[in-house]
Amino acid sequence: MSTAPLARDTDLRRLLDEGYDVSIVANHLVVRRIPYVTVDKTVAYGFLGYPVTVSGERIVSDTDHRIWFGGTAPCTEHGVPLSLANPEARVVSGELAASFMLSSKPGPEGYPDQYEKVTAYVRILSHPAMALDETVTATPGAAWQEVEDDLPFRYRDTASSRAGLTALNQVFLKQRIVIIGLGGTGGYILDQLAKTPVESILLIDDDTFDNHNAFRAPGAASLDRLRDRPTKVEYFADLYGRMHTGIVTECRRITAENLSLLDDATFVFIAMDDATMKQTIASNLVQRGVPFIDVGMGVEEIDARLSGLLRIVLASPGSDNAGALARIPGPAAERDDYDRNIQVADLNALNATLAVGRWKRHLGFYADGTGETFATYSIYTNDITNEGTDL
Repeated sequence: MSTAPLARDTDLRRLLDEGYDVSIVANHLVVRRIPYVTVDKTVAYGFLGYPVTVSGERIVSDTDHRIWFGGTAPCTEHGVPLSLANPEARVVSGELAASFMLSSKPGPEGYPDQYEKVTAYVRILSHPAMALDETVTATPGAAWQEVEDDLPFRYRDTASSRAGLTALNQVFLKQRIVIIGLGGTGGYILDQLAKTPVESILLIDDDTFDNHNAFRAPGAASLDRLRDRPTKVEYFADLYGRMHTGIVTECRRITAENLSLLDDATFVFIAMDDATMKQTIASNLVQRGVPFIDVGMGVEEIDARLSGLLRIVLASPGSDNAGALARIPGPAAERDDYDRNIQVADLNALNATLAVGRWKRHLGFYADGTGETFATYSIYTNDITNEGTDL
């Protein structure tokens, strides 16, 4: 079953955030992968469980201080059975049955909440196991947990809840993002967006993912994968689809005839190297009131060293979009040194980070003290310059 009911419960969300493998099975709270010591003085794994009732957003225990354990007789590190373990069978579900009832009452009032009850029994069982093998853990992590039903992830985002950012993340939930171009910066934009609960991310690119792309892209492509010559959208959708469920692809070049690909977008990142279509795309988005960020970089070799600028342009309803459009360059008369496939993945990553940070400020996730529509980063001076500020 999904862990979503637990995620809404204040006490039990702490168990999920700390990495416990918790779920609700047949009206029982079940915590799997609990290490314990057998009579043979070896480490094994069992489960803890007890009956509960899901009441709204709360989990209510249907027992007192007792809990049931599935496994062989739990012991101390010396193989001596624990005195609190009493043989008592309890069927949780058709495939899950406990063999022992554990009883350890901390005081007259019992345990103050579900978290304290579970973790107290986990400590009792797992500490002897840790004495034999310090690498064992009762908190295997989010990979053992199912994601909340309304989030587009394949496993739980425990980082946001630990940092107290769950409420702030609401600004991402209805966002339908389009990334046009995955040659360099676009891949790093995707890398960061895939960690947010945006509803969908549409990838648009018609090119193949080749060796030179691998040295500009996030992650590390295998040689076998490069030999397959996947399309860029296929490669990135496979990579980030392992985390985010909302990634969709269009393997084609965007033209004036297929601008309808952008119809459902709530925000667009224009990250294509070829500037031929940029003005057409930008003008279409401005006309329809769809906010977007255009990114780009110009790199040149001067005295055997590279210099240049990274650029970010934001257009959004209510801003100086005429000024923003004027900042978007047309096709260059000559290719610069970046276009000659100089490998500057750090600049691609920085350009993407600045763009995604600006998007988050636009949404209200980050505080925005400038409201700029145009920003440049100078490699030579290490300066960021903001222009077109609205605040």
